[in-house]
Amino acid sequence: MKKNLFSLMILAGSMLNAQVYSNGNLSTGSTSSGGTAAPAGYTWSEVQSPNTTLGASAYISSAADFRLADDFVVPSTERWDISSVDVFAYQTSSTTMPFDALTLQILSGPPPSGAVVFGDTTTNIINRSATADSKIYRTGSTVNTTRKIWKVNGNVITTLNPGTYWLNFQVHATNDGAAFFPPVTNVGVVSPPGANAMQMSSTGWAPLMDTGSSTAQAMPFIITYVATSLGTTETRQLDSRVVVYPNPTQSTFRLSLPAESLGAKTEVGVFDSAGKKVKSFKLAESYDVSDLTKGMYIIKINDGQNIKATKLIKN
Repeated sequence: MKKNLFSLMILAGSMLNAQVYSNGNLSTGSTSSGGTAAPAGYTWSEVQSPNTTLGASAYISSAADFRLADDFVVPSTERWDISSVDVFAYQTSSTTMPFDALTLQILSGPPPSGAVVFGDTTTNIINRSATADSKIYRTGSTVNTTRKIWKVNGNVITTLNPGTYWLNFQVHATNDGAAFFPPVTNVGVVSPPGANAMQMSSTGWAPLMDTGSSTAQAMPFIITYVATSLGTTETRQLDSRVVVYPNPTQSTFRLSLPAESLGAKTEVGVFDSAGKKVKSFKLAESYDVSDLTKGMYIIKINDGQNIKATKLIKN
């Protein structure tokens, strides 16, 4: 799913700082559509009807070999020095981290024809010290906590020039069993704009489609990098626990935030595509943007420790 999120850059200073690129949301909030609260400290990633796919297979075992791929864009004015990539996976009923391997490639085009820019399909690049509980449970309309999602971190050290690239990845489970990757999930959205993820199975590569709605899907992943550009950068964190809704909106929006961002000092800023702040709020139940023109904006949540960012579309 091609995104540059306006490069998530602000003209602020002269230092090069670590950036985080996110390919899409996963959390749908701490309360399910049926009113069930998630366990303390967790949120749900609830399948949006009529979708039915809980997770897409991407694993190697003695019985199967599946991979997933999705795209991203390095903007024309930037060069990215990448230090890591995170993908999100679960193994049903696993309560401890079930994965011991991650293989990942970066391709210059969609598989199987895209040229390899980084990595291969056999070298294990998992960083177990940075692989962690994502604090999200994947669930359907009947909620349960049998699908704990893990953020699987991989050591990816490479530099990318401007262009469109594809991540191609899979994991291996310690019990040699199946592993599943939940697709990008937004409240009320069946297929994210620009969704074009692909899946490899025994029959080759094919578009990843939800089995219930037959719509194209996108895969969430996070890339940590330092951008070199003509401008300057601001340290930014895209956190999949941050949810803005409704999105798109015509007038107001709400935020679902992790506990560490719910303090009295938290400030919420709305920025246009040029990086100009157009609205500023204290932490509140809802935020009025009815006076803004239609378009895409970046929401920044500054809790005094981190600046978390997400995207808002104004209709």
